[in-house]
Amino acid sequence: MAVVFLGLEATGQAIPRQVRAYSNDVVSPILRVLDQPIRAVQAGLERIAGVGDIYAENETLRDENDRLRQWREAAMQLARENERLRLMLKVPGREVPPAATARVIGVGGGAFERNVLISAGTSDGVRRNLPVVDETGVIGRTIQVGRWTSRVLLVTDLNSRIPVRLERTGDLAIAEGQNEAFLMLRFLPEEVVVKEGDRILTSGHGSVFPPDLPVARVSEVGEGYIRLEPLGILGKLDYVRVLDYHAVPDEDAIAIPDVPETTEEAAEDGQ
Repeated sequence: MAVVFLGLEATGQAIPRQVRAYSNDVVSPILRVLDQPIRAVQAGLERIAGVGDIYAENETLRDENDRLRQWREAAMQLARENERLRLMLKVPGREVPPAATARVIGVGGGAFERNVLISAGTSDGVRRNLPVVDETGVIGRTIQVGRWTSRVLLVTDLNSRIPVRLERTGDLAIAEGQNEAFLMLRFLPEEVVVKEGDRILTSGHGSVFPPDLPVARVSEVGEGYIRLEPLGILGKLDYVRVLDYHAVPDEDAIAIPDVPETTEEAAEDGQ
């Protein structure tokens, strides 16, 4: 059976991919059941370990709240001004609605793969090649979609390539997964000066990821290489969002005026 599936995969048949998606649907209830006692034990240990830090955290949070109150009014004013300017210039918004919010129910690990299984599939509106994010940044994209589950290729996977740009300069590049905890920045122009701490955002090219999503931060600049630290919390994934991103608008949303093909037709329309 393994030889048959390998042969079908080599010839580009969709049967192995469908079998994997159905297998994910079958295994997901078992993973959910096995996951409950593990999460309960983890939650209890975290509560015990966190009691001693509550006082220090409260003091830190009070200081942060004081600073945030000062910035809140300024941020609200800037948001109102930005919205008025956007309406005046008729610039479309960049908000991407979520297709589904799902829980990570399985982790696929190995020498040549970095992916996770989430509890959302076609029944929730999930499709292949949709971007997946957590609360801090991009974590990957969907590659296999079943009825109730989907498999997500993480940004650190060796097969992951994300078109990105350097936030500080706007220069374009590619963020490549290395099957490690970091990524590498490739194809950046040689004259660009990269600094540690620079943020890397999606460029919007490639029709998979919308622009301006946070991907990584430059952690090390060496001779001939630039190492990136993912902003997504890949080691502690719990809930993730699948974005319903369409790179090309629907035809119904685009109004194309009738334009005469020739000068003679234009003259006739003018008469």
